[in-house]
Amino acid sequence: MLEELLTNLTSRQRDAVEHVSGPFLILAGAGTGKTTTITGKIACMIKVQGVKPEKILALTFSREAARNMEKKIYGLLGQGTNVKVSTFHAFCAELIRDNSEKCGISEQFTIFEEIDVAILIYKDLGTTSRNATLYSSTIAKAKDLNISISKFKDYLETRKESLLNFAEESRFEQFYNECKVNLNTFHLKDSSQQKALKDEKKKWQKFIGLYDEYRKYADFINAWETYEKRKKTLNCLDYGDLNKIALDFLNTYGTAELNDTYTHIIVDEFQDTNYVQFELIKHLTAREKNITVVADANQSIYAFRGAYANNIEEFKEQFGILEKDVVSLDTSFRSTNKILKVAHRLISHNYPEDRKGECLLLKNCNDNEGKNVVVQETKDDGEEARKIVEQIELYIENDVPLKEIVVLYRTHNQGRHIRQALQRREIPVIVKDDADYLKQPEIKTVLSYLYILNNLMDPTPRGTEAWWRLFHYNNSLKNSDSVRIGEYTQRNKVRFQEAIYHHLDEIELSENGCKTVEKVKETIRVLSEKKLLDVSDLLLEIYDLSGIVRHLNRLDTLKTREAFLNLRNLHEMAKKFEQFHNRELFGFIDYLEILDEMGGNPESAKIREDDAVSLMSIHAAKGLEFRVVFVTSMAKDKFPLLRGGQDFLIPLEMMEQYCDLFSAKLSEAELEKAIKERKKEIRFEDERRLCYVAFTRAKEDLILTLSLEYGGKEREPSEFLMEIGYDRWRDLESPLDREANANTEMETTFDALDLSYRRDFEIKTAGFVRDDELEREKNRCIQQLIEALDKDLEEAVHYLMVYRALRDGGCGNYLEELQHKWSTIDPAMRAGEILTKIKVRNNGLRFSPEAFSFSFSALKAYENCPKQYELQEILRMPSRKNEDSTGAMTRGSFVHKVLETAVKEKVAEKQALYEIAKTLHKKPEWIYADLESTLPLFEVFWLRNKDRISNNLMVEQWFSVPIDGFVFKGIIDRIDLLDPSKKEVEIIDYKTGKYDVSPEDRSRQLLLYAKGFEHMYPGYTAKKLTLDMLALEKPRSFELQEDGEYRGTEGRVSPLDRGTIDSMVETAQRIAHDYEHGFEGTEDPEICKECGFRLYCDGVN
Repeated sequence: MLEELLTNLTSRQRDAVEHVSGPFLILAGAGTGKTTTITGKIACMIKVQGVKPEKILALTFSREAARNMEKKIYGLLGQGTNVKVSTFHAFCAELIRDNSEKCGISEQFTIFEEIDVAILIYKDLGTTSRNATLYSSTIAKAKDLNISISKFKDYLETRKESLLNFAEESRFEQFYNECKVNLNTFHLKDSSQQKALKDEKKKWQKFIGLYDEYRKYADFINAWETYEKRKKTLNCLDYGDLNKIALDFLNTYGTAELNDTYTHIIVDEFQDTNYVQFELIKHLTAREKNITVVADANQSIYAFRGAYANNIEEFKEQFGILEKDVVSLDTSFRSTNKILKVAHRLISHNYPEDRKGECLLLKNCNDNEGKNVVVQETKDDGEEARKIVEQIELYIENDVPLKEIVVLYRTHNQGRHIRQALQRREIPVIVKDDADYLKQPEIKTVLSYLYILNNLMDPTPRGTEAWWRLFHYNNSLKNSDSVRIGEYTQRNKVRFQEAIYHHLDEIELSENGCKTVEKVKETIRVLSEKKLLDVSDLLLEIYDLSGIVRHLNRLDTLKTREAFLNLRNLHEMAKKFEQFHNRELFGFIDYLEILDEMGGNPESAKIREDDAVSLMSIHAAKGLEFRVVFVTSMAKDKFPLLRGGQDFLIPLEMMEQYCDLFSAKLSEAELEKAIKERKKEIRFEDERRLCYVAFTRAKEDLILTLSLEYGGKEREPSEFLMEIGYDRWRDLESPLDREANANTEMETTFDALDLSYRRDFEIKTAGFVRDDELEREKNRCIQQLIEALDKDLEEAVHYLMVYRALRDGGCGNYLEELQHKWSTIDPAMRAGEILTKIKVRNNGLRFSPEAFSFSFSALKAYENCPKQYELQEILRMPSRKNEDSTGAMTRGSFVHKVLETAVKEKVAEKQALYEIAKTLHKKPEWIYADLESTLPLFEVFWLRNKDRISNNLMVEQWFSVPIDGFVFKGIIDRIDLLDPSKKEVEIIDYKTGKYDVSPEDRSRQLLLYAKGFEHMYPGYTAKKLTLDMLALEKPRSFELQEDGEYRGTEGRVSPLDRGTIDSMVETAQRIAHDYEHGFEGTEDPEICKECGFRLYCDGVN
């Protein structure tokens, strides 16, 4: 085997394999056989150079890479080979366990995943889920970069020094609130006062920014210290600890023993090492420096995980690497020359002009030029998905195995349309890194039983969700029965559980509905007797008594096998929870809720089909290869993605990429500009490397897809397309040509750039069905049958029989079958039942305008997700956002209540306003509201309104107004009288959030309020409409003009759009339609992620 391997190596691979001793750098481009080279080198060291296997240590970054390397070594040398192949983390964990006493760690320690860190911080500190996730990721990256808590504390001291220029430390919080109030009431001052206070305003703004940053880091440091203490009591380490403790051990006790154990070190994917790992490598090679590292700077895509920015250059410097100690593998065993040239053209933009020569151009091992890289452009993202699927079907026709096709996307959301399009065409698909575990039907069913058991004695909204889930999705309760239960609970103000246990006879369910309810109640009764079991044991009882495993057993399909794996994983998750936390049901439920809220939802089980198209993020594709690669959404702000992504709380002063900027003598403005440019440059380079990785996954065909529009918004092509030559077409094609070809399908080539350009601007998605001849005929028959249903009976029967014949592959004796079964299929009885039911039903699933009214927020909920509207407004189901473990109300609700009371009493002194706040805060419903954080809002309110409160006409005014056959409603926070003689009023709505309201939303809300008020009080005119933004610098006010428009009173604010009232009517029309035909869920996973009703439905599939 070894001789055969050495014979097949390229000359450069052979140079790398035969290198004997000392430091060595292998620059291995994409697909150049680096694993073959590494394993060949290990085999050569043992067989030819006489190095003992146990003296070799090979370090990788993933368990999968380690397993792959071991497998290849065994193939060359046999199973008994004692070469140590390990990930960095596993190696460090073993080192710590072997020296646990010296490390001050129990050898029985367990390892925390990053999500476990976030959950610990969330539970112990009571911080928000977002902050807990941010803190955990920052702790991990800080440890990777060797940034200690003490360094953060030093940084905090420098921030404090800046703040002391404004106020004493004891007054920081007070002065901060004063600055906020001054800033948010600055608009009330006249122009001369504003001019005089111009410098003071800058001072307020400066202090607010500095103090926000100071508090941010102070909170983080507190969280980190608390986490470290808690972690110690649990005898746990995180991944950052493993590297750091191992390094500290070597620094303290030396490296002699390790240097005796391992004399030859090999590091794979060296470009992804972080600072601490690089330091470990130095210690491992302290004596003999027999180290070989394999790296490709063009594939360094894990900077967000803490990868060291310039580690390849640092390695050269630290180990004195000369030209003879470097070999560049430039022969690709994967991609064709055309793909490699396009990829090189892209990545060369990461190199400055004086270093362009360092950017290695790879060549195909057989000098295969291959096909042009295709740029494929469509009208919108739906059509982009349709075109990709059409191309995949062509590959299928040409016998390309599905497993050789991959669709890559920058973010998971971008892959959604393509996944749905593939599934509609019944093309097998496997989605990698798709974290939707808690959304799987079998998991949601089991969790529903857990929620109910946990809430049985003290019902809560969370338990109501679970009852709903069991009846609506798992036990065949009809929608009409669901509506009856929902209406009963709302009308009688009782919870779902109380209704089905104590008032079932009053609800008038169908016979089957009653049987279903009783069956579920009996299952719950039996399970409730087992409630005190450990949660892992309780899960097994649910699996049995609910019948879910028996149901799955009857269906021997790929999906059911995946469901079994998901149930097994849930049981393992419960076991792990019992190890770290406790064994009680309520604790496990909290754990799952936090996990879901933080986006720590694990990946659901996937059994890979032998032949399926792969969908995955580009990050997940590293190390893989496919014959056909689609890279999607190649549009500006889609890829490269320059905003969003993982964030960290590490000051830029501590980041090596920015140190030169802070050491340069720049003004504050210059520094800010330089930092902004550097951030963009770093992000662009990271994204470009990611794009290079995507391109070089392709062996034969690379198709880059983009659309003119995404989500209805026009998008320019990606900057990366411009860098590979796409802009040359735009230069060649005149706007007139482009317009003339707008609705045609065309293809052009640009061989000088190894590119082909396809354009398909036709809209075909609506008619996108399977295209093979039989399927096409069957679908045509179905369409003809549907059209014939309202025509002649003979025609309808004819198409039904033709369809059955096509489906069965031949004509059966359908006449005899119909005659034999006529008694059971006679439509008379069923049709009579339906007609009778429709005649007597007056509040079922027939929309009645008189029974409905629509608020601004309800319409917004519908546009967000129709299913959410149904659950929130029609069935009135409780949501998670309405429930709080303390029963506390939101800060906004508390502020509204205080201001309602104060204005109603027409308070004349500020102190009276504060007294109202303090009095209300003592009441049970408000006791958990954060009074301290609301005080600046009350101060702003007072300064803005103290001279106008006496003009108040009414507060919390309800209205109802008919518009185009629908009734709209709302509650106006406050109405003030402007001119009594003209009966002109100002409508005011309070806003306590820190973000402005969009132009569309403010138009809808304010114009609806104006219309509603004038309908209720026809003698009055809504002259002025105001959103009083208490947390922002000024309110948004609009005044009625002679032309009937409401225009902004300050600044360049667009007038309120009267067309938004028409759009509200259109939304009401869609609701009326959906009420009778069913409410569909949104297709946007981001909306599902934030939805308080997500347990009730399956969300985005």
